[in-house]
This record gives sequence, structure tokens and C-alpha cells, in this order.
Amino acid sequence: MSEKGKSSKKQSDYLILETEFNFRYRIVLSLIYNRPIKIVKIRNDLNEHLNPGIAFHEIKFLRLIEKITNGTYIEISQTGTQLIFKPGIIIGSKNLTFDTFIEDKEFGECKSIGYYIEPLLLILPFTKLRENFITFKGITSKSDTKYNKNSSDESDLACDTLRFNYLPLMEKFGIMDISLTIFKRGSFPLGGGELKLHTKTPTSFTPNLQILDPIKFDKIMGIVYGNRIAPSTIQRIDKELKRVIGSELRMPIEYQIMQDQWKGENSGNSPGYGVFLQIFNSKQKQWSKFAVTSEITVDSLNSNDVHYKIPEDLAQIATYKFLNEIKDAPVVNTSTLPFLISLLYFNKEGNLSRLLVSKKQITPYLIKFLRDINLIFNNKIIIKDLSDFEGLDDESKEYLIIVVKGSGVLNTNRKVT
Repeated sequence: MSEKGKSSKKQSDYLILETEFNFRYRIVLSLIYNRPIKIVKIRNDLNEHLNPGIAFHEIKFLRLIEKITNGTYIEISQTGTQLIFKPGIIIGSKNLTFDTFIEDKEFGECKSIGYYIEPLLLILPFTKLRENFITFKGITSKSDTKYNKNSSDESDLACDTLRFNYLPLMEKFGIMDISLTIFKRGSFPLGGGELKLHTKTPTSFTPNLQILDPIKFDKIMGIVYGNRIAPSTIQRIDKELKRVIGSELRMPIEYQIMQDQWKGENSGNSPGYGVFLQIFNSKQKQWSKFAVTSEITVDSLNSNDVHYKIPEDLAQIATYKFLNEIKDAPVVNTSTLPFLISLLYFNKEGNLSRLLVSKKQITPYLIKFLRDINLIFNNKIIIKDLSDFEGLDDESKEYLIIVVKGSGVLNTNRKVT
């Protein structure tokens, strides 16, 4: 065989994916499905990117993957615009401490801890170890990079979103023994936060899920937190939240907001405060629907955005984002859909799961993500339009049903006795 033929054969061993889009999920799905990938054209357009190639926070994420796996092969080209990723064995860790903080911003954007934990939650159920203990240090709040439907990767998640949104979501799939404990809160730009993630590897996943009815909620729960700020700031946000929600919803509903004040050495290195809101049905064990986390940090306080400088303004912005998400999302919020759909793909091969979404939730980002799922798992997704069905009201015709066929992914990294 000629050298050209050998090169062609070696190239075909890798699934070729273009651009830096969906970087973390591509690595995670490649690792779980044991599918080698090659990502090309990573920020190679100099007209759009001042710093071409793979970003420093993405390199940090790859280092985290290396620490919890064995035999993983990673090769980055000299220009940084190409990456070869050959997955190894998912081992896990019992005593890993991982610092996510990037001190020098010239090396890249400093992502919050949530940027690293979110994809890790998909990996840890497939570890060889029965239990995993990982400590993360850095920024616990949401990053200043706002969620962008057309971005190459979704923005960071705050630790409260992970605790009260993602972990209960995983319990629906039989992943019960999982916890995320906050020891220190850390806001932008200097961080100083600390979290500990503990998981137990499940023996199996829930066979399939049918989520076809919009959530009927009767309770709003939230957290107003602050570190290195006056307690009166949290009280002002809490008061304004209750006023705006009461005036906008105009319906009897239970309202429970917890004030979480952090002081001293456990409050991180920068002052900051934020809001987390969620709705759910307290009478039935239904799916909960969660809104995005709205936060304010030192960077925001020092910026020209006057809307974030007054606590009452933050409360109003957070509430209206929350109410818009309730209106647009019948089951789970838009930014959670890639994570949920990934879990649905892990079901037994051939099992069908159905998920109700609204048409507004089918964003360009989600469509690109579904294309990646199709390429890596070789498993097409079906989206049914309810507007074609007769006898439905106008509200129901705004919904779609995503049908996901299980790929039969198994934890081959350890034997279950």
C-alpha cells in the first residue's frame, strides 16, 4: 500500500468534525461512545478570532479528561486549529482536586466551575470506580459570557443551577447517589470558590421516559445569594422579586426564597451576588422546569451596564427572564435540552423516549447539537410537529415532540458483580 493509501486509511479512523462548536459535548460523547474524533478549523478565521485555535479553557477541560481516564490520546496541531481525540478508559477519581481558575486573562477566558462539571456529570456514570470524589476550585457563579443561542458553546452554569436543576434531572434516570457541596462561593473576577462533587456509579439507567405533558406548577423556589456584600443588598433583591412575581403572575402560588449570605474566608476573593429561580409541582413527583440563573458580579458592577448596578434592577431582569422561560419551555428550560437529550441517548438500544418542547426552543445551537449526536451515535432524531394533529388547541400546536432512540451505551469500564 502506498503512503497515500496509508494516510487515507488512518484519516478514516476518525470522525471529522468542523469548528470549535459544541467542543465539550463532542469530547464527552466521543469518550462515552468510544468514537475517535478529529476536530478541524478551530477558530481558523482570523477575521472573526483574534486568537485562532483552541482556547485555554478548552485545554484545561482536556486536562481534566486526561486526569479521569487512562490511555486517552490527545494531539493538538502547532497552530491549535486541529485536535485529534482518541478516547481511553474512563477510570474516575477518588481524590482529585482540579483548579479551574485562569489567572492571566491573556491566555483566555476564565470559565466558571460549572463549565467543567456539566459535561463531567455525563461521564461519571460510566467510570470504572464505584465512587468518585472530585474537588473543584475557582468561580462558582455564572460567567459574564451571556447565554447565546448561536454561540459555539453554551455559557457557564452557576453551582445552584447544577445542584437544583441538573442533579434532580439525573435522578430521573436512576442516577441517585450524586451530590454537589459548596464549601466556598467565588465570584468573578478573582474566584476563590470551592465545590466537591461526589457520585456513585449506577448499575443501570431508567429504560425510557415519556414526557408529553406541560408542567403545571404551584410553587416557586429560589435563592438570593451574596458574598462580601452588605446583607441589605440581598434583602432588597428578595423584596423586589416577590413584588414583581406577584404582580406578573396574578395567581395563587407558594413562594419560597432563601437568602444565602457568605462572609469571611468562605466568601471567595471578589464581591458578588445573584439570583436563582425555579418552578415545580409540590403535590406530584413531576418534572421540574427551571429558568436560567441571573447573576451580577464585580465585573458587571464596574461595567457600563447600569441595569445591573442596582439590586432592584437585577431582581426585575432575573424575574422577567424567568417568566419568559416559563412561557417558552413546557418541561425543561432551553439551555438544559442538550444535557437531557444526551441522557436519553444512553438508554437501552431501541427504546424510544419522547420529550415535549416548544417551537421556540428549537434554536440554531440545538439543531447543530442534534447533528453532532447523529454523526457520533449514527442515530437520527425525530421531531414531530403537533400542529399537524387535529383536535388540539392553539397552545398545543406550538409544541413539538422530540423522539430519541436509545443507543445502548453500556458501562464497559467495570464489571458489575
